[in-house]
Amino acid sequence: MYILIEKREGNTMKAKKKTGLFSKRFMNSRITSANTQKSEMWLGYFAGPCLLYMVYYSVAGTYLTQFYTDVLGIAGTFLALMPVFSKILDAITNIIMGRIIDKTRTSQGKARPWIFLSGFLIAITGCLLFMVPKASYQVQLVWIIISYNLFFALAFTIYNMSHSLMVPLSTRNTKQRDGLAMMQSFGMNMIPGFLVTIILPIMIQKFGVGTGAQDTWIRMMSTISILAIPATLLEYYFTKERVTEEAINDSGENRTEVVPMSKQIKACFTDRYWLLIMGFIVIYNIYNILQTNSMLYFCNWVLSNSVDGGTGLQVLVNAIGQAPLGLGIVILWPLVHKFGKRRVAQVGFLASAAGSLLILTNTGSFTLVMVGLVIKSFGALPTYCMMAQLAEALDHIEWVNKFRADGFSASVYAIIITVTAGIGQSIILSGIHAFGYIAPASTADVINQPPAMQTFFAWCFAGIPMIGFLLGSLIMKFYDVEDKVPQMTADINARRKAEAEARGEVYYTPEEKAAMEQEQLDRQAEEKRIEELKAKCAKKGLDFKTEEAKYQAKLAARRAKEEAKAAKKNRKK
Repeated sequence: MYILIEKREGNTMKAKKKTGLFSKRFMNSRITSANTQKSEMWLGYFAGPCLLYMVYYSVAGTYLTQFYTDVLGIAGTFLALMPVFSKILDAITNIIMGRIIDKTRTSQGKARPWIFLSGFLIAITGCLLFMVPKASYQVQLVWIIISYNLFFALAFTIYNMSHSLMVPLSTRNTKQRDGLAMMQSFGMNMIPGFLVTIILPIMIQKFGVGTGAQDTWIRMMSTISILAIPATLLEYYFTKERVTEEAINDSGENRTEVVPMSKQIKACFTDRYWLLIMGFIVIYNIYNILQTNSMLYFCNWVLSNSVDGGTGLQVLVNAIGQAPLGLGIVILWPLVHKFGKRRVAQVGFLASAAGSLLILTNTGSFTLVMVGLVIKSFGALPTYCMMAQLAEALDHIEWVNKFRADGFSASVYAIIITVTAGIGQSIILSGIHAFGYIAPASTADVINQPPAMQTFFAWCFAGIPMIGFLLGSLIMKFYDVEDKVPQMTADINARRKAEAEARGEVYYTPEEKAAMEQEQLDRQAEEKRIEELKAKCAKKGLDFKTEEAKYQAKLAARRAKEEAKAAKKNRKK
């Protein structure tokens, strides 16, 4: 499988003729348009990530923690510290993978090939997480360490880093990019969370906990893990790296400058917008992982006092708390285009903080908890634009420094995801160890957890997210790069055009490519229309010139009506 095929000329990477797997015709993207397509949005940015994150949330989130504590009966200092120390390896692999992506040269782009590969790795390592041998305690700990790191430091790192670049590399058209980012976030967050936290609790209640339930857990989680393969195939085949393709000339050579990692690091850490958005991503992932991983314990031991009692509440918490997101995504799109991502986020995050406060101060009232969840869910909708905002920061770096910092940024993003996941798990497991958590022997056991334990779960579920939303609103106050995007895009296109002309090549901006493509489609449609009209006239004995004149008259009337409507709209503005 030839992924990295390159030739160095000075500071430029020049692709050789490709002969590997990704040069084969059957590996080509099903998306060929210069404009984003509906199939791209729904299959590549929604369905693929949706299915993949259903796998991730199932096998590597809350239920992995529950598997360790309630099925294997493992707890204590080891389980609290293991996720933190494993993130050291994660950080190393993230940096290495970022550099590999930067140097990847294939006709399919630099990120998509790794998405293709990652699905198979996630499926295999996801199964290994739960296939802990029924052996001595020490053997089980070794298996847990190895399988945990294979999943997080290898398989998910490869997917997460390449996946995180798909929105930034998809297009420079901000309207289209915003749509892809929202659809991607919608697929990654709402649907997987809704299905996993409603369906799995019911299944787990049936399968049970304790060592006798391990075989059932293995079968269930292995089946879910295999879904990573079709998920990544959808994302691979129905996405397109238009920004990467800008650097490929007519002969198929990639003229992208190889930027040393040191230059990328300097460019990123001196760019205020990159620092702001990465800071928000850190905050978001910490409170999100705490909220997600503590939800099960919050429902079981704060809102109820048993696993059986909490299962039904988990379904209600997720159904009612996440239901507004379906309507909200429809509301978010027009709001973003009217007021901008930054302003919508500022207001939304304040609303989410208020909803979180309502939950935190009313854990004894299930009704008020549900009201707080609805408010919080609506307010959190602007997080769906987070990857579009990261893309704007990367464009700003390119605008200022004349090179992109995709590889290093993907490394940092992946480090944030993996490290915060470990931190979140460690915080919860440390709290469980410190505040006297009483593990149930069966799903029917009625247990009154210590008050300190219940308070801890409530703060993980609502208190820390409240603080995170307040900080997010403050960050958005200063994140005004969105207003500079039109000028940045124009300057980058002008720069690329000048560079191409200096090499004796012709450069077309993404807008020009789209216009040319549309012109060709219109011409083909017109030729087809004339052909069909001639066939109709021949069949019915009509005069072609007369029928064509009627069509042109109707077309002119329709255009005049549209122009009048547009003029009226402009006068209102």
